[in-house]
Amino acid sequence: MPGWDCSAHVPLSITEQSIYNLNHRKVLADLITRAMRIKGDVDVELFERAVPTVINTYPIFRCRYRDEPAIRSFDDIELDYMDIRHMSEAHITSFLRQFSSSPMDLNSDQLLGLSLFRTGEDEYIFLTKCHHIITDGISLSLLWAESLAAYLAMGAGKPYKPRKESTDFADYINFEETYLGTERGQKASYYWRNKLELQRDVVWQASHQEIVSINCSEVTLNIDGANFAQIRANVSDAEISLFAFLCAAYQQTLCEFLHHDFWLNTSLSLRLKREHRYILGPMFRYGNLSVCRNESWSEKLVRLSREIRHAMRTAYAADSIGPHGSIGHNLNASSCFLITFLQAEEHHEGFTAVYTGETSEWVEISENLKIHTTPLPTRLTPYGIYLSLAVYGGQLRASFIYNVNCFSLKQVESIADRWCLRSIHGADEKMPPL
Repeated sequence: MPGWDCSAHVPLSITEQSIYNLNHRKVLADLITRAMRIKGDVDVELFERAVPTVINTYPIFRCRYRDEPAIRSFDDIELDYMDIRHMSEAHITSFLRQFSSSPMDLNSDQLLGLSLFRTGEDEYIFLTKCHHIITDGISLSLLWAESLAAYLAMGAGKPYKPRKESTDFADYINFEETYLGTERGQKASYYWRNKLELQRDVVWQASHQEIVSINCSEVTLNIDGANFAQIRANVSDAEISLFAFLCAAYQQTLCEFLHHDFWLNTSLSLRLKREHRYILGPMFRYGNLSVCRNESWSEKLVRLSREIRHAMRTAYAADSIGPHGSIGHNLNASSCFLITFLQAEEHHEGFTAVYTGETSEWVEISENLKIHTTPLPTRLTPYGIYLSLAVYGGQLRASFIYNVNCFSLKQVESIADRWCLRSIHGADEKMPPL
């Protein structure tokens, strides 16, 4: 790997450092878990060999972190196999819940957990659980696709050929450090420092009420057909991006329901340059989006659209308020919110729902093998509500992942329904009373 070969001590990226710091406060706060059901004739021995072969070609997935300041160490990844055919479906669900949410130690655990469970005669579950410090959702999707392709190739007697990478995550870290030292990078850093500084006093006044627990549940909406068509029409009329429109609806809904100060952050992609598009690693940064209550719906659309565009242009220096940010660590989780967006239809990586982690139909990947993703029974978040948005296959999927110590199911269902109505109707005069 180019960048890793250049230095035995690659420093942590800004994203890695923020997650490393958060891990010392909430060890469960940054896990990504996905499950894929596999049906067909699986060569378990080959699967156990093929998948780690792919993953161990990428140093970022072999990372462990220790000490302060943090330094890296590297260990090969292994895949665990377990036959659980004796378990009932209820027991399997309970087992996956516990297994997928168990903590990961940055120093001693492999931070990408791989498990293949046999659940029937020709049925399996491939579970991946990883720490956010080493990857993001896009990287995990690319890794799933490459691992399965390697398994099929090796099963056909062909050698595995690693994907050629001219630029890797270590190269990105070097780029990030160089960029921040340029005039453009210094201007971007000043923008984010000033933005957070203007909110520091209010953040401090609302702090010192931290909720440690991050147990959560989820409310999911699937919007398609005429409703999704109407949302797209609203976006076109407003002449802004779909994400900016949905984000404005989220912020407006939270303003209607919450009577205390709150802070909204979003996840910004660091794949802005063509050479960074296929890098595997934590290629994202959290950025704060200002909250304003005293503005009309049209004003909010314009402001947030402009703010999101600027956040994307300055993503390499972005900063947030709350769990991952430089300020707001002691804010109550009920004051911190997150929104993320994946528009798979416009990605050049060729994603389908089966690789993005969204629930999918069965997809045949060979003559005797088919797969589909299945939702895991639990998620974790250090935020009050984390709204995860994904557009694929002509539909919009919205997952409201909420901290059960901050919100009840009834409250989140009301917030989700109101957000949906706002997205469909848009203007204030078209909205039904709260």
